Amino acid sequence: MANDKKRIIIIICGILSIIIVFFAPYGYHIDLGPGPNNLMAIVWDISEYFGFQIFESLEYFPYYIFRIVVFYEILRFFQEKISGKRLILMGIICELIPLLISIPGVIFLNSEGENYIPIMISIPILLIFDVILVQLFSSIKRIEN
Repeated sequence: MANDKKRIIIIICGILSIIIVFFAPYGYHIDLGPGPNNLMAIVWDISEYFGFQIFESLEYFPYYIFRIVVFYEILRFFQEKISGKRLILMGIICELIPLLISIPGVIFLNSEGENYIPIMISIPILLIFDVILVQLFSSIKRIEN
């Protein structure tokens, strides 16, 4: 019976992981030039000028590719192949990637004063989810033992 409950919890957490990785916003894109600022997720974005758009943020692939890596690590965490510490570390790295890529965009501007590289401020929803997941599964392990 306990394994059935654990399996159901893993399925629910897996579905939540998919939703958070692909549909929860990962960053706020700031445009220093005349362009709009956007709230971005992998499959959608909301722009000041254009409103809600689907699949427009696919061009920002380098900013969110690590979210796919973290999703893979979540699956490995469910299989107990990695520790909770590693999952949280991967979540931290995932949130730092957009900021690190954005640094040159803040420093280097073209002749019109626009940034060459998009500036992205991370929204750590996936990291918070990872921490909650690790705490949940730590509690489940304590109950099992």
